[in-house]
Amino acid sequence: MHVRERIGTPPQTANRTPWHPDVRRGLAGGFTAETVAPRARPGMTLIEMTIVVIVVAAGLFLLVGWMDGLRRSAKHDLAVRMLADLDRALARYHRSTGFYPASSGPISADRAVADLFSQERSRPVLEALPTALWIGPGLGNLVDPWGTPLRYHSAESDSPVVKANNGRPVFVSAGPDRVFGDLDPAALGDDLRSDDPGPEALRLQSALRDAMIPDKEQTRGQEDD
Repeated sequence: MHVRERIGTPPQTANRTPWHPDVRRGLAGGFTAETVAPRARPGMTLIEMTIVVIVVAAGLFLLVGWMDGLRRSAKHDLAVRMLADLDRALARYHRSTGFYPASSGPISADRAVADLFSQERSRPVLEALPTALWIGPGLGNLVDPWGTPLRYHSAESDSPVVKANNGRPVFVSAGPDRVFGDLDPAALGDDLRSDDPGPEALRLQSALRDAMIPDKEQTRGQEDD
Protein backbone atom coordinates (compact mmCIF):
# COMPACT_ATOMS: atom_id res chain seq x y z
CA MET A 1 0.00 0.00 0.00
CA HIS A 2 2.71 2.40 0.90
CA VAL A 3 4.72 1.55 -2.26
CA ARG A 4 1.76 2.06 -4.60
CA GLU A 5 1.02 5.39 -3.03
CA ARG A 6 4.63 6.47 -3.58
CA ILE A 7 4.84 5.48 -7.27
CA GLY A 8 1.29 6.54 -8.12
CA THR A 9 0.40 9.68 -9.97
CA PRO A 10 0.66 12.91 -7.98
CA PRO A 11 -2.60 14.22 -6.65
CA GLN A 12 -4.43 16.72 -8.90
CA THR A 13 -4.69 20.30 -7.59
CA ALA A 14 -8.07 21.96 -7.80
CA ASN A 15 -6.65 25.44 -8.66
CA ARG A 16 -4.34 24.42 -11.48
CA THR A 17 -4.41 26.83 -14.49
CA PRO A 18 -5.95 25.10 -17.57
CA TRP A 19 -3.81 24.58 -20.61
CA HIS A 20 -4.25 26.85 -23.65
CA PRO A 21 -6.12 25.08 -26.50
CA ASP A 22 -3.12 25.43 -28.82
CA VAL A 23 -0.88 23.83 -26.22
CA ARG A 24 -3.33 20.98 -25.71
CA ARG A 25 -3.47 20.36 -29.44
CA GLY A 26 0.31 20.39 -29.56
CA LEU A 27 0.54 17.85 -26.75
CA ALA A 28 -2.00 15.62 -28.43
CA GLY A 29 -0.83 15.72 -32.02
CA GLY A 30 2.61 17.32 -31.86
CA PHE A 31 3.62 20.96 -32.21
CA THR A 32 3.50 22.46 -35.69
CA ALA A 33 4.32 25.88 -37.16
CA GLU A 34 0.63 26.75 -37.20
CA THR A 35 0.17 26.01 -33.48
CA VAL A 36 3.39 27.72 -32.33
CA ALA A 37 3.55 30.87 -34.54
CA PRO A 38 1.38 33.82 -33.38
CA ARG A 39 -1.49 34.84 -35.58
CA ALA A 40 -0.70 37.95 -37.67
CA ARG A 41 -3.07 40.90 -37.35
CA PRO A 42 -4.34 42.45 -40.60
CA GLY A 43 -2.69 45.84 -41.46
CA MET A 44 -4.11 48.97 -43.10
CA THR A 45 -5.01 48.68 -46.73
CA LEU A 46 -3.88 51.16 -49.37
CA ILE A 47 -7.36 52.71 -49.52
CA GLU A 48 -7.44 53.23 -45.74
CA MET A 49 -3.99 54.87 -45.79
CA THR A 50 -5.09 57.14 -48.63
CA ILE A 51 -8.17 58.24 -46.69
CA VAL A 52 -6.06 59.02 -43.60
CA VAL A 53 -3.60 61.10 -45.66
CA ILE A 54 -6.45 63.04 -47.29
CA VAL A 55 -8.11 63.79 -43.94
CA VAL A 56 -4.82 64.99 -42.39
CA ALA A 57 -4.02 67.16 -45.43
CA ALA A 58 -7.50 68.73 -45.37
CA GLY A 59 -7.13 69.51 -41.66
CA LEU A 60 -3.75 71.17 -42.21
CA PHE A 61 -5.15 73.18 -45.13
CA LEU A 62 -8.04 74.49 -43.03
CA LEU A 63 -5.73 75.29 -40.12
CA VAL A 64 -3.32 77.27 -42.31
CA GLY A 65 -6.19 79.18 -43.93
CA TRP A 66 -7.70 79.98 -40.54
CA MET A 67 -4.39 81.28 -39.18
CA ASP A 68 -3.81 83.37 -42.32
CA GLY A 69 -7.26 84.92 -41.91
CA LEU A 70 -6.45 85.78 -38.30
CA ARG A 71 -3.21 87.49 -39.36
CA ARG A 72 -5.00 89.56 -42.02
CA SER A 73 -7.70 90.58 -39.56
CA ALA A 74 -5.12 91.51 -36.91
CA LYS A 75 -3.19 93.72 -39.36
CA HIS A 76 -6.39 95.44 -40.48
CA ASP A 77 -7.45 96.14 -36.90
CA LEU A 78 -3.98 97.49 -36.08
CA ALA A 79 -4.10 99.82 -39.08
CA VAL A 80 -7.52 101.10 -38.02
CA ARG A 81 -6.30 101.85 -34.49
CA MET A 82 -3.12 103.49 -35.79
CA LEU A 83 -4.99 105.84 -38.14
CA ALA A 84 -7.54 106.69 -35.46
CA ASP A 85 -4.68 107.59 -33.10
CA LEU A 86 -3.07 109.75 -35.78
CA ASP A 87 -6.34 111.62 -36.26
CA ARG A 88 -6.48 112.14 -32.49
CA ALA A 89 -2.89 113.42 -32.51
CA LEU A 90 -3.79 115.88 -35.29
CA ALA A 91 -6.69 117.20 -33.22
CA ARG A 92 -4.43 117.70 -30.19
CA TYR A 93 -1.81 119.41 -32.31
CA HIS A 94 -4.41 121.78 -33.73
CA ARG A 95 -5.75 122.64 -30.29
CA SER A 96 -2.22 123.37 -29.11
CA THR A 97 -0.97 125.42 -32.05
CA GLY A 98 -4.08 126.61 -33.88
CA PHE A 99 -3.04 124.99 -37.17
CA TYR A 100 -2.19 121.58 -38.64
CA PRO A 101 1.21 120.29 -39.76
CA ALA A 102 2.00 121.68 -43.20
CA SER A 103 3.84 119.11 -45.26
CA SER A 104 3.96 117.95 -48.85
CA GLY A 105 6.02 115.79 -51.13
CA PRO A 106 7.01 112.11 -51.08
CA ILE A 107 7.96 112.20 -47.39
CA SER A 108 5.09 114.39 -46.26
CA ALA A 109 3.92 111.79 -43.73
CA ASP A 110 7.36 111.61 -42.07
CA ARG A 111 7.50 115.39 -41.73
CA ALA A 112 3.97 115.56 -40.35
CA VAL A 113 4.77 112.85 -37.80
CA ALA A 114 7.90 114.77 -36.80
CA ASP A 115 5.78 117.88 -36.24
CA LEU A 116 3.35 115.88 -34.11
CA PHE A 117 6.29 114.65 -32.06
CA SER A 118 7.42 118.21 -31.50
CA GLN A 119 4.26 119.09 -29.59
CA GLU A 120 3.88 117.99 -26.00
CA ARG A 121 0.15 117.26 -26.27
CA SER A 122 0.32 115.09 -29.40
CA ARG A 123 3.60 113.28 -28.63
CA PRO A 124 2.14 110.74 -26.12
CA VAL A 125 -0.30 109.47 -28.73
CA LEU A 126 2.54 108.57 -31.09
CA GLU A 127 4.70 107.09 -28.35
CA ALA A 128 1.87 104.69 -27.49
CA LEU A 129 1.90 103.17 -31.00
CA PRO A 130 3.43 99.66 -31.30
CA THR A 131 7.14 99.58 -32.04
CA ALA A 132 6.48 97.26 -35.01
CA LEU A 133 5.04 100.26 -36.89
CA TRP A 134 8.32 102.17 -36.72
CA ILE A 135 11.33 101.60 -38.97
CA GLY A 136 14.76 103.08 -38.54
CA PRO A 137 16.59 103.94 -35.34
CA GLY A 138 14.27 104.71 -32.44
CA LEU A 139 10.90 106.06 -33.43
CA GLY A 140 11.97 106.92 -36.96
CA ASN A 141 9.56 106.56 -39.85
CA LEU A 142 5.99 105.38 -39.36
CA VAL A 143 4.64 102.64 -41.64
CA ASP A 144 1.36 100.73 -41.75
CA PRO A 145 1.10 97.08 -40.60
CA TRP A 146 1.90 95.91 -44.14
CA GLY A 147 5.20 97.82 -44.15
CA THR A 148 4.14 100.61 -46.52
CA PRO A 149 4.96 104.26 -45.67
CA LEU A 150 1.90 106.42 -45.05
CA ARG A 151 0.76 109.41 -47.05
CA TYR A 152 -0.23 112.74 -45.57
CA HIS A 153 -2.56 115.21 -47.23
CA SER A 154 -2.20 118.56 -45.52
CA ALA A 155 -5.01 121.03 -44.98
CA GLU A 156 -3.50 123.29 -47.67
CA SER A 157 -3.55 120.61 -50.36
CA ASP A 158 -6.20 120.25 -53.04
CA SER A 159 -6.68 116.57 -52.31
CA PRO A 160 -10.27 115.33 -52.63
CA VAL A 161 -9.94 113.45 -49.33
CA VAL A 162 -9.17 116.74 -47.56
CA LYS A 163 -12.18 118.41 -49.14
CA ALA A 164 -14.33 115.47 -48.09
CA ASN A 165 -12.98 115.87 -44.55
CA ASN A 166 -14.05 119.54 -44.30
CA GLY A 167 -10.53 120.83 -44.89
CA ARG A 168 -8.85 118.72 -42.19
CA PRO A 169 -5.63 116.84 -43.05
CA VAL A 170 -5.71 113.10 -43.62
CA PHE A 171 -3.23 110.24 -43.21
CA VAL A 172 -3.74 107.43 -45.75
CA SER A 173 -2.64 103.78 -45.68
CA ALA A 174 -2.38 101.82 -48.92
CA GLY A 175 -3.96 98.80 -47.28
CA PRO A 176 -3.19 95.12 -47.82
CA ASP A 177 -2.38 95.47 -51.54
CA ARG A 178 0.23 98.19 -50.70
CA VAL A 179 -0.93 100.26 -53.71
CA PHE A 180 -2.42 103.75 -53.34
CA GLY A 181 -4.27 103.61 -56.65
CA ASP A 182 -2.61 106.56 -58.41
CA LEU A 183 -2.56 104.68 -61.70
CA ASP A 184 -5.29 102.13 -61.03
CA PRO A 185 -8.43 103.50 -59.31
CA ALA A 186 -9.49 99.94 -58.56
CA ALA A 187 -6.67 99.76 -55.98
CA LEU A 188 -8.36 102.46 -53.89
CA GLY A 189 -10.87 99.98 -52.52
CA ASP A 190 -8.76 98.78 -49.60
CA ASP A 191 -7.13 102.12 -48.71
CA LEU A 192 -7.67 103.27 -45.12
CA ARG A 193 -7.85 106.90 -43.99
CA SER A 194 -7.38 108.58 -40.65
CA ASP A 195 -10.59 110.58 -41.08
CA ASP A 196 -12.68 107.41 -41.33
CA PRO A 197 -10.52 104.28 -40.91
CA GLY A 198 -13.10 101.87 -39.54
CA PRO A 199 -15.52 99.48 -41.25
CA GLU A 200 -17.86 102.39 -41.91
CA ALA A 201 -15.25 104.01 -44.18
CA LEU A 202 -17.73 104.21 -47.05
CA ARG A 203 -19.81 106.87 -45.34
CA LEU A 204 -17.68 109.59 -46.98
CA GLN A 205 -17.86 108.04 -50.43
CA SER A 206 -20.55 110.39 -51.68
CA ALA A 207 -18.80 113.42 -50.19
CA LEU A 208 -15.54 112.36 -51.81
CA ARG A 209 -17.26 111.91 -55.16
CA ASP A 210 -18.80 115.39 -54.93
CA ALA A 211 -15.43 116.89 -54.00
CA MET A 212 -13.84 115.42 -57.15
CA ILE A 213 -16.41 117.12 -59.43
CA PRO A 214 -15.13 120.48 -60.78
CA ASP A 215 -16.94 123.57 -59.58
CA LYS A 216 -18.13 124.39 -63.10
CA GLU A 217 -19.84 121.04 -63.45
CA GLN A 218 -21.50 121.50 -60.06
CA THR A 219 -22.76 124.94 -61.09
CA ARG A 220 -24.00 123.58 -64.41
CA GLY A 221 -25.81 120.80 -62.61
CA GLN A 222 -27.48 123.30 -60.26
CA GLU A 223 -28.59 125.41 -63.26
CA ASP A 224 -30.01 122.32 -64.96
CA ASP A 225 -31.97 121.49 -61.80
